[in-house]
Amino acid sequence: MNFKEYSCMNYVIGQGDTLYSITREYNVPLPLILRLNPFVDIYNLQVGDEICIPVMEGFSDDTVFEYVVEDGDSLQVILDKFGIDLQDITRNNNLNQIMLQPGSTLQIPSHDA
Repeated sequence: MNFKEYSCMNYVIGQGDTLYSITREYNVPLPLILRLNPFVDIYNLQVGDEICIPVMEGFSDDTVFEYVVEDGDSLQVILDKFGIDLQDITRNNNLNQIMLQPGSTLQIPSHDA
C-alpha cells in the first residue's frame, strides 16, 4: 500500500461511531484506517477522539461546485454523471441531510487539473 496516494481528513469520533460505521460511511477499508491510525484503541473509541480518514489524492476541498438536483436524478446518476464515488460526495456533504429532491443542492468535487 502506497501511503503517498492518500491525504488525511481528520475525523472526530461522535456518539455511536464505530470503526465499522466509519468505514461504511467513507467507503474506506478498515485495514487502511488501522494502518494510518496505529495508536487508535479500536476497542475503546471515545467521543472527541480524532482519527485520520484516508482520502484519495486527485480531489481538493478547494475545487468543489454546487450542483442543483434535477428531476429524475438519483445518487447513482449523479455519481456517474460526474465520475465520482460515494466517498467524494460524503466528504463534501452530510448524507443525513441530502434530500435528493429537484432543487436541492450538493457540493460536487472537481478533478484537479
